Amino acid sequence: MEHCPDAWAVGLQHTEGWSLVYSGDTRPCEAVARLGRAMRPAARILLHEATFDDSEPMQREAVAKRHSTLSEALGIGAQMGAWRVLLTHFSQRYPKLGEAGEARINHATLALDMMTVPFPLLPALPALTPALQCCLLDVEPDGAADADGAAAEASTAAPDQII
Repeated sequence: MEHCPDAWAVGLQHTEGWSLVYSGDTRPCEAVARLGRAMRPAARILLHEATFDDSEPMQREAVAKRHSTLSEALGIGAQMGAWRVLLTHFSQRYPKLGEAGEARINHATLALDMMTVPFPLLPALPALTPALQCCLLDVEPDGAADADGAAAEASTAAPDQII
């Protein structure tokens, strides 16, 4: 792992043929791809951090902080022949996926904190990506910064009054 001394990757091989590779925080790492290729190919699943989007400033930030971008995480998935890639570790400081999210995630999706994914849902999981991307939008409702309490009033409105 290319992050810090206590960053690890682990591979799990189930007797039914599927395998899971979990990558901790890291820059793109050939050892993670190699670990994935060593697993049986029936259904390789990669859980990989993608802290940063693919914009040039975020690519520099990823290198400096030893994390991966969206494209880099997807690249590791492609190198290992992953059937599904679950992208994790989205920072509140960097909430956007950028344009690459819509264009290139066809076998991947986002994994959010405390998210549980039942195995029978894995084949359909990429179809949920647009809905999961909404969780990462950086949108403030109008008036959120008003000092007169407009935001507080909006938060107590009935659900059918919130748009």
